[in-house]
Amino acid sequence: MESKGRIGVIVPHVCSNIDTEFIDIIHSEAAGCGYDTIVISGVINYQDEQLEWSYANGQTNIYDLIRCGGFDGFIFEANIFCSEILRKKILDLLRMTDTPCVTVNYEQPYYPTVSADETALLYPSAIHLIRDHGCRKLYCIGGYKGHAPSEERIAGFRRAMDEYGLPYDEDCIFYGDYWRDVPHDIAVKIAGGEIEKPDGIVCGSDIMAVEVIRTLNENGVNVPGDIKVTGCDGNIISQSERVSVTTVAGQERINGFLAVTKLLELMGEKTGGTEMRPELIIGESSGCGENGGICKNRSLSDIREYAGTVFEILEHRRTSSHGEIIRRMSESKDIYDVLSTFIGCCYMIPTGIKAELCLCEDWCRDINDPSVYRTSGLSDRMLLGIDTSFAFGQKLYPFKTRELFPSLKTAHEPRLTVLSSLHYKDQIFGYVGFTYRKAVHIVFDEFYMSWCDSVSSGLNTVQNRMYKDYVNKRIESLSEFAPVLGIYNKRGLISKLMNIMAENSNSVLTLTFLSYVKEDRVRYSVPPINSIVNAIRISDGNAVLASIGENIIAVVKSADSTESHDNNFARSVAETVRRSYRGALEIKQDRIVFLSDTVSAADIFSIEERMSSMEDKLKGMMISLGSGLFSYREIFTALRDDIFSHPEKEWNVEAITHSIGLSKSHFHRIYRELFGTSCKEDIITSRMDKVKWLLDNTSLSIAQISEQCGYSNNSHFIRQFSSRMGITPSAYRRKKGQKSE
Repeated sequence: MESKGRIGVIVPHVCSNIDTEFIDIIHSEAAGCGYDTIVISGVINYQDEQLEWSYANGQTNIYDLIRCGGFDGFIFEANIFCSEILRKKILDLLRMTDTPCVTVNYEQPYYPTVSADETALLYPSAIHLIRDHGCRKLYCIGGYKGHAPSEERIAGFRRAMDEYGLPYDEDCIFYGDYWRDVPHDIAVKIAGGEIEKPDGIVCGSDIMAVEVIRTLNENGVNVPGDIKVTGCDGNIISQSERVSVTTVAGQERINGFLAVTKLLELMGEKTGGTEMRPELIIGESSGCGENGGICKNRSLSDIREYAGTVFEILEHRRTSSHGEIIRRMSESKDIYDVLSTFIGCCYMIPTGIKAELCLCEDWCRDINDPSVYRTSGLSDRMLLGIDTSFAFGQKLYPFKTRELFPSLKTAHEPRLTVLSSLHYKDQIFGYVGFTYRKAVHIVFDEFYMSWCDSVSSGLNTVQNRMYKDYVNKRIESLSEFAPVLGIYNKRGLISKLMNIMAENSNSVLTLTFLSYVKEDRVRYSVPPINSIVNAIRISDGNAVLASIGENIIAVVKSADSTESHDNNFARSVAETVRRSYRGALEIKQDRIVFLSDTVSAADIFSIEERMSSMEDKLKGMMISLGSGLFSYREIFTALRDDIFSHPEKEWNVEAITHSIGLSKSHFHRIYRELFGTSCKEDIITSRMDKVKWLLDNTSLSIAQISEQCGYSNNSHFIRQFSSRMGITPSAYRRKKGQKSE
């Protein structure tokens, strides 16, 4: 089904399986009716007093998309926002849109509100302790006193006690604010005898249950041997403890289901959803573990899938580092450096299948007045900087902000995308969107925040460089000298050449344009071009030096100079630098790019054009030498497609690098930055995919399959398959056959 619109889901953060459970059911139901699910998140759940921070202002600026993002409907999970100020601000933005909206657990006069039945949450866990474990004296630790949802949860506990005629009074009920402090104190007092020991404790959240279990066990009271404990919510923490927690899950899934079905109804859509109920997840904390009473259900499987995603991401990050993207962004010369680094580092967000970066039209400070810049809101038109599903371009693509992304205008299946803000200090740059296959893949943690902050830092670096270059050019326009290097600028060089020609019409000069292509991972104590200028100035007092542009210098000498301007020139320059700095600084001659020409009096009126032509040619040579990630994107993408289309080929990395004209190390670096994996790994994966298909769908022998998948050695094939799949090819085929039967 093609998408026909978009639903905005407004949340403060996405930081646990409970958050992804809420988003998952919304996306599932919305996609069934042909709508994209666009999650708008400030990433951090701020308190009122924190909203005054410039960083908080930048993060929460993302909610301005409510006003200008062209949504067909909204779901506002207002109940989990910690800031009442922000809740009211979002409500004001929603009311400006005149768009259908549903809020969750937050009564207000403008929109319908949905709420899961809180009384159904502690009831099943209390019944489980009473009926299945014979508990007769129970305590309940609820949430906030007087808070309606908290009191409703406690009402479910009371109902279970009443049904079985068990006595209890207000001394059996505690209010723990859904946090650790109160449960900790209660557990200490129980262990110390200040509070009578119960048979079981029913907690209103998993965090409280975990704290009770830890504290009791640390103080000599065994859980579940002496006291049985249950939690609520189905948080991942319930299954990551030494003693897994019996808990009730599904509340947020129910909230999401109620919200999306209500919203679709307001939008005139028909849904066929059925009633959803909370699920009891059996853990060891209630004493079921030793009796084999723990069994899987959907909620437990969801928790484990989320845990697996988090673990996979953590494992992936062992091969990546904040430092890499921070370093590369800090060295950005222009906006296209930022965009190329953005793409090159998308592998650090491994669960996202698509990334898009959008900048405000006025993302850069006013060059003439740098105190003027955007501090809030978004421009009516945005600039698409990156869409990773398309090839990298050298132009920012303008579009209307109400479109959110240009890609949403093209035909596509309903998608799940999460948006967050790009900002630096109090300046707003725009927003970034990551699209995911499943909600469980969304993990907005400190790494993600630092990643986005690095992109913003790169944008700030570029705008500062733009302003610095602007100032330098203004200074140079009034002068004939480059202020940084202390040599002629382009204007000064032209004037100097004209003077030389005017003084001696027979003069023939050699004009050399020179640059140095820096290596990505090398830190230079002195910029190479500066060291070259200093070395030439020291070694040859007759040479005329000029700065032609970013990282390009010109050297003018007499044409009858004994110095040869061939391949030995680079060696001579490198040796001059080494000698001038007495070995303390070394540059590589193969990174030096130069272009020489002769000029005479006959060229006096075309000298500027000659220089511009030489500059363009030299820049082309620099690109060729420094070819990296994006120069080779098309070649590498075609190569990867060929690997997965024809895994049976005799793939040889050495032959591939030779055909492309790259060194092995350069090839491997580009391949990993483009695809987040190695070429060798892709070759093996493509072959394994074909092997599994042949085992499943043909009666070919193992030897025939091995040959058809590019293996010349049958034993090597079996070892590799067994290592990857944990089972031999023959056993895999038998297992699949049994399942199909």
